[in-house]
Amino acid sequence: MIILYTSTQQGIKEVSIDAFGEIPKDRIVWFDVVNPTEDEINWMKSVVGFEMPSREVFGDIEISSKYKEEGEALYINLSFVIQQKDDILVEPVFFFLKGRYMVSLRYRDIPSLMIFKKRLELSNYNFQTPDAIFSQIVNIEVDRIGDRLEILGKRIKNIRKEVFTEQSEEIIKELSYYDELNITLRESINEKIRVLTHVIKSPKINAQTKRELKIALDDLMTLHDYTTLYMDRIDSIQSSLLGLISMKQNEAVKVFTVIATVFLPATLIASIFGMNFKHMPELNWKYGYVYALSLMIIVTFVMIYWTRRKGWL
Repeated sequence: MIILYTSTQQGIKEVSIDAFGEIPKDRIVWFDVVNPTEDEINWMKSVVGFEMPSREVFGDIEISSKYKEEGEALYINLSFVIQQKDDILVEPVFFFLKGRYMVSLRYRDIPSLMIFKKRLELSNYNFQTPDAIFSQIVNIEVDRIGDRLEILGKRIKNIRKEVFTEQSEEIIKELSYYDELNITLRESINEKIRVLTHVIKSPKINAQTKRELKIALDDLMTLHDYTTLYMDRIDSIQSSLLGLISMKQNEAVKVFTVIATVFLPATLIASIFGMNFKHMPELNWKYGYVYALSLMIIVTFVMIYWTRRKGWL
C-alpha cells in the first residue's frame, strides 16, 4: 500500500495514490509505503528512483546499512521501539530522501508516524523539504523515548520500595521486563546517535533541519545518560532482591537445622531402644517404655534450652 501526501495551502494532506497523475509533481512531498507489493516497488522506482532494500538490511547494525549517500539520494534506516504489555518490539523504518520527495518504507504501524499523521490532520503544518518531515518524525520518536524513560524511572523507584515488603514472582518478572525495556531503548538511542551524527554532516540536509536534528541529538545524549542511571538502579534492585531471597532461604534452612538438632538426640535414643537384640537388658523391663519416653522428652527439652541459650531460637 502506498499513501501519498501533498503540500497544500492547508498544510500537508493525504490524497489517494490514484490521483498521482493529476497532482503537480512539485506538490508531492511524501510517499508512505506499507507492506509493499512487487508492483508497488517497481512503480516507486520508476517515479522517484527508489531502490527497495533487502529485508536482511533492516536487521544489520553496521552504519553502512543504517546510512548511505548515493548521488542525490539519502538512505536512512532507523529502528522504532514499540512497547506492548508483555513484549517489546523493535521495528525498522527505511527512509529515502531525494529532491522534493521522501519515501518511508515500513511493515507495520509505527506509533511515531501515526502521531505525526494525526498532527498533520489537526493542523496546517507545511514543510518545504522532505528532510524537514524526517526531522519531525525523529523528534516525535525522541519525545516518546523520553516519556518512556520518565515512566520507567518512576516505576523503578516504586519497585525498589516494593522489593523490601514482597519478593514475589510478579515483581521479578516486572523487573526483568523493565530491564529489557531499558536495554532496548538504550540500543535504539545509540543507533539514532550514530545515524543522526552522519545525517547532520550531509550537504543534502538544509541548515534549519540540521539545527533541529542537533537538538534531537543533544536530547538523545541526555537520554542515554538516563539509561545508564536506570541500568545501575535495576542492577542494585536485583542485588537487593537476591539478598532478601537468600536471607529468607537461610531463615528456612536455619529452622530446619534447629529442628533437626533438637530432635536428633531423641531420635538416637528411640533408635537404640528400638533395637531387638536378644540380650538387651531393657527389653523385658516393666518400666522400659516409660524410661525411654521420659529420657527422650528430657533430652529434647535440654536441647531446646541449649539452642535458646545459643540464640538460634
